[in-house]
Amino acid sequence: MANIEILILITFLAEIIELLFFYSPILGGSLVRSYNLYKKSPFLLFSAHTGYIWLLIISIKYNNLSIPIIIAIALKTLDIFTKIELIKSVFIKQSNSNELNELLNTKVPFWIYAISLCTYPYLVYLAFS
Repeated sequence: MANIEILILITFLAEIIELLFFYSPILGGSLVRSYNLYKKSPFLLFSAHTGYIWLLIISIKYNNLSIPIIIAIALKTLDIFTKIELIKSVFIKQSNSNELNELLNTKVPFWIYAISLCTYPYLVYLAFS
C-alpha cells in the first residue's frame, strides 16, 4: 500500500497546478482559458486537468474503486463536461442569452476555486485510510 501522506501531497499539488491553469477573477475568464486549450486540442484541455488524471492513475494503480475515489472522479468528470458544454454554447454555437452573459461576467472569489484544494485530498485520504 502506498504512503497515504505522499498520495495526499501529490493530489494537493495536482490541484494547485489545475488551479493555476483555470483561475480567473470572473467566470468568463476561466471559460476563455478553457476554450484556448480546447481550440488547440480537446486532449490538451483534458491534460490540463492534472487532478483528474492523477485520480485516475491512483485508482487504477492501487486498484482502489472505493466510494470516495468514485465520487472524486465523478465530480471531476462532471466539471470537465460542464466546461465543454459551456464552450460549445458560448464560443462554437455563439448562442448567448442575457442570463448566460450575466453569469459569465460574475466575479468569482478565489476560495471557490480553492475548494478543490481541500475536497480532493480529503477524498483521497478517505479512500486510502
